[in-house]
Amino acid sequence: MLTEVYSRDSYVVANAKDDIKNGDASNFSNMPRNIYHNRNDTGPLKQKHHRDIAPALLSHLGHRYPDYSFYVKTHTRYNEKNEEYMTMRNIYVLDGDEPVGCISGGEAYSNNANGLEFTNNRINRVLKRGSAKKTAKLSTAKSLFAQYFYGMTIREHMEAMASNVSYEVNNSSYQLRKEHDAARSKLTDYIKTEVARANETVLKFLKDMGKADLIDAFHHTQNELQVVKNIEDVVHKRNGYYVLLKEDEYFKWHQGETTPKRFKRDEMPSDMRMALGLLKIADKGTFVDGAGFKLADDKFFIRNEVQLDFDC
Repeated sequence: MLTEVYSRDSYVVANAKDDIKNGDASNFSNMPRNIYHNRNDTGPLKQKHHRDIAPALLSHLGHRYPDYSFYVKTHTRYNEKNEEYMTMRNIYVLDGDEPVGCISGGEAYSNNANGLEFTNNRINRVLKRGSAKKTAKLSTAKSLFAQYFYGMTIREHMEAMASNVSYEVNNSSYQLRKEHDAARSKLTDYIKTEVARANETVLKFLKDMGKADLIDAFHHTQNELQVVKNIEDVVHKRNGYYVLLKEDEYFKWHQGETTPKRFKRDEMPSDMRMALGLLKIADKGTFVDGAGFKLADDKFFIRNEVQLDFDC
């Protein structure tokens, strides 16, 4: 399961995004305007040596992916005249505001003998050894970027949501079972020791003794637990679907499906619209019996068969 395309170097990535947003990042004179670097220098990006493919790759990527941002951590070098120039050390890639990977010169970045290393969580999942794809060929580098460097897909968002829903449902069920068992134990112990010989109803006796809160806690946790168990059963049996709200569109996905379905609000089935209407006004982490579960303001789980009873 993929929840983030690139989750490493969070401090560097955060600074890179701030530099770009605030206009503090510089550009290279020989690169497209969506390629930035970390120094107060507007000179060109140069090769480390004749085998260094980084400048050619960056130029290609900047033109090929104009909506991406490329933040280059540079390395200072000097020519035979002792003149300073910049070469690439690491390239952090942003798809909008989402970090999608890093390209680096590898362990031997000082001479780039091993080519470039491509790193992100997608690559890490497919490798049996190491954590990066390596190449010294420009054509292969372009191919690796196209294959692995892109933002989270709708399906990946849905799969992550399914995992989060399952965790939250199971955790809520576990916590409520503990609370319910504790309330039941307290009630049972009290009844055994204090009410064994009572000749009036238990409820009246408890109220007279100022212990009605034990009955209230028992019934409250019992009712809440039943609601969670109902939704838990639906989640485990896959008798429901996940809904992701992105801007003014709704994406509906059953676990196991290849492609989520896309809806505008006025295109949604009536039962889906009704369930979402209830869940959207609820707090996140809320279970609505007969409807589903609200994971977040834009993420929901809904039963296949919405079962809502309204008082007339």
